[in-house]
Amino acid sequence: MPVEDLALTGVLPVGKVVTIRGEVPADEVEAGDIIIVLARAGYGPVQRVIETMVDLGRRPDAAPVLVIEGAFDRFAPSRTTILAPQCLIGFEDWLVPAAALVNGRSIRQLPAAGYVRYLQLEMGQHDMFVVDGLRIASLSRGTALCRPELTNRAELDRLRMRIVDRIPALEASGLLP
Repeated sequence: MPVEDLALTGVLPVGKVVTIRGEVPADEVEAGDIIIVLARAGYGPVQRVIETMVDLGRRPDAAPVLVIEGAFDRFAPSRTTILAPQCLIGFEDWLVPAAALVNGRSIRQLPAAGYVRYLQLEMGQHDMFVVDGLRIASLSRGTALCRPELTNRAELDRLRMRIVDRIPALEASGLLP
C-alpha cells in the first residue's frame, strides 16, 4: 500500500542519490534530473522533489531510522544513512519500511526530538533509486508499487535475522561498538 503521509517517508537532504552525474546530495536533486532507477533498470527523470519539515515533538511517529554502514551486506548501505520510518527499502524482491527492520544495533530508531527534513523523489511511475547504496522506493502518490511490500511475518523475520547476523562483522570492523 503506498504511503500517503509525507511526514513518514523520504530521505535526509545529505543522503547521496546516484544520478547520471554521479552521487549528489538529495537536496541538490531537482525536477528533470536523470537518476539511476532499478525497478525497470535504467535511467529516469525526477518529476518532483517534495520537501517535508516535521516537528518530531508533534509527530514522534516520524522519528528517523539510522542504518549503519554495511547493515544489509558489505556494500549496503555504503555509508551510515538516516531514513524516514516508512521509507520503503528494496530488499531482495520486496519493499520493506525502514522501521520494520529496526533491531536496536545496526538499525535503530533515533529519538523523536527537534525537527527533521525529509525529501521525497517522485518519478513518472513507481520505481527505486539508490541512496547511500540502498535501494529506496520513489514516492508512489497512489500508483502501484514497483515491488510488493513485505507483509508476511515469517519472511520479514527471516530478513531481520539476516541483518542481525551481520552485527558481529560490523563489530569486528569497528562500525558498531
